[in-house]
Amino acid sequence: MNTEVDIIIVGSGIAGSTIAWQWLLQGKSVMMIADGEKGSSAVAAGVYNPTILKRFTSVWKAADQLEVLHDFYPKIESLLEARFLHPIDILRRFHDEREIKSWNKKAVKDDLKDFMSVDIVSYENPAIDAPFDYGKVSGTGWVDTVGYMQLTTNYLEAKSAYRMEAFDFKELKHYDDHVVYKQITAPIIIFAEGFQMRSNPFFNHLPLQGNKGEVLTVKVPDLQLDYIIKSSVFLMPYVDDLFWVGATYNRDDVTDAPTEEAKEFLTSRLERFLKLPYEIVEHKQGIRPTTIDRRPFVGAHPEFKNYMVFNGMGSRAVLMAPWAAQQLYHSVYNNHPLDPEMDIQRFHEL
Repeated sequence: MNTEVDIIIVGSGIAGSTIAWQWLLQGKSVMMIADGEKGSSAVAAGVYNPTILKRFTSVWKAADQLEVLHDFYPKIESLLEARFLHPIDILRRFHDEREIKSWNKKAVKDDLKDFMSVDIVSYENPAIDAPFDYGKVSGTGWVDTVGYMQLTTNYLEAKSAYRMEAFDFKELKHYDDHVVYKQITAPIIIFAEGFQMRSNPFFNHLPLQGNKGEVLTVKVPDLQLDYIIKSSVFLMPYVDDLFWVGATYNRDDVTDAPTEEAKEFLTSRLERFLKLPYEIVEHKQGIRPTTIDRRPFVGAHPEFKNYMVFNGMGSRAVLMAPWAAQQLYHSVYNNHPLDPEMDIQRFHEL
């Protein structure tokens, strides 16, 4: 049976789910095609943070992205009668006096002052060793990415708008004003495949990099946390007495398996500040799709203008994707130019 929709989406991770909702919230019809395989989104803790706490700098377009985030996810929660957005402040644990001085200098900068408190915070928690106290970051939190993606898939399945299958490029036909995939016709198709983009014949020329991330879920029965703690790793309250510890970043190993080396790194860094015993409940890994210039890949193929890509958001997908999806939507329907820093045109002009 032939199906006509406003958009075909390939991929069901954070990127694909967010594109779907951006179109659905505007009254458009979608068809998502995904193979159901676990990607990096399935292991992401979903922390959103407008700052880079290793260097005390701001994330690209952070304020704009946060504004969209706080509008986007609550709309979906209301529609689905679910909750997956969890605002919670981050405490950056200081390692020495030098970091405190650096924090004080950076916290008054225009791009950081709305997020980084100038006051040094003393959070009295007997389970956490923090002799130099903390800097507090607001405008932060986490998205239950697994819940978000699963609820999205369930919603689309109920609307007959989801097909679980590996995308077959030989079945894709291009016309000037539409595309056809098997029996599905749409004006545009958007590829949001994550690291699998390397096998996409239309976009594998883009310099996508793999960055392997590994995380732990640990059980700490006596730990009570009112914040996400950031030291050399994050320690984030999850559910009940479970906590998320992460993450690693490895560009050299893109094998899809957890490693003892990463587990040793995460546990050794955790034990530098956690004073309670813990049990490792789960050790997961995923390959993040990252880019050479730390900007996403968004936009149209140089020859096939109704083939589009939405990719390369790496570890910041829950923060960046809603804003970038909004930008892409307005580019398609309102002829608004994409931000040149994320438009893939930047590679075609070289």
